[in-house]
Amino acid sequence: YFLKYTPSAWESSWANNIENLQNVVCETLADRNNLNKSVAAVERLMELQKFGRNHSESNKQSSDVLLSRMFYQKECIDPITNVTSKGVIVSQLIEPLIGLLRDPLTICNRIGILPASAYEGAVTQSKRFFLLSVAAPLYIHSSIQNANNNNLPMIIPSNKRNTNLLPWMYERSKLNSLDTETEMRNGQNILIDLGSSYFGSWNGDTNAGAGRWFYENYKRFGIKFDRIIAYEYELLNLKNVWNELPDDVFPVYTLINVGCEKSGKLSPWTNLKALAKPYDHVVVKLDIDTPAIEGPLINEVLNDSSIHSLIDELFFEHHIIVKEMTLYWMTPPGSLKDSYILFTKLRQLGIRMHSWP
Repeated sequence: YFLKYTPSAWESSWANNIENLQNVVCETLADRNNLNKSVAAVERLMELQKFGRNHSESNKQSSDVLLSRMFYQKECIDPITNVTSKGVIVSQLIEPLIGLLRDPLTICNRIGILPASAYEGAVTQSKRFFLLSVAAPLYIHSSIQNANNNNLPMIIPSNKRNTNLLPWMYERSKLNSLDTETEMRNGQNILIDLGSSYFGSWNGDTNAGAGRWFYENYKRFGIKFDRIIAYEYELLNLKNVWNELPDDVFPVYTLINVGCEKSGKLSPWTNLKALAKPYDHVVVKLDIDTPAIEGPLINEVLNDSSIHSLIDELFFEHHIIVKEMTLYWMTPPGSLKDSYILFTKLRQLGIRMHSWP
């Protein structure tokens, strides 16, 4: 399905100059050009998070030019003739990689000329700058060459899973046309949360709770997780763990309260490969605040096709050295350039890669 990843011009302006911008990120975000783009992009992404791609009353679609694109094309193989057939080319939007790879109206000093409304929800752990596949607009193109000249909204026919869960989010390889119905019928929606803390909070901050955020933002578009596997190293109060779970999450929630490791039975990728199939929709969040473990884990995703072919949407907080984040991250190895390269490579593999705050 996946063809290529195309960054927006705004993203490219950051990625191509990130070495020079490493020490002046906030100053660059504060210039009028970037500030206007940041406000427009945040407003558009917040609208999409709330209403999804089919919001017909939007007046913010012009901001889509700021967003980047993932391109897809369905390719099927006839099992009798062995002939390959290809469908139309489709692109789907995703938030651009810019600034500190998080909500651009957070971390840096607030700008007085912006209205207070621009900063509603702009907390340190803001998740306003995400565009999930279930909410992201998509466009159909007659060919990859003239993609920029043929932006027609695409209508996805109803399927047995959910119209918001697009087929390239659970069909990652060439399909035998006889297998399609079986794969659609048996597919699961799986969330793996590495560094989960409690379902509804982190360090007592409900804005930072990952589990509930994923639950609510997928449920809004009719997606229910069939399995949620949470890894957490810090010892949790189990009574609080179970009390925080919604009734419909309790039966599908597994807590591994010894953390995760780079290999062996506590490796999340060992379990991923045992549990997930190519026709499942798999969402992974990785944020364990331990670069010595996070680094090898994310590099495995990058370099092992048996892992990255199973992951559809991936959220990762890449801890590196940048002055704006020293208060939170101290001085782990790496630079912003390393983050941009890593996230771009993972998107180029077909994963909807996001920077977790």
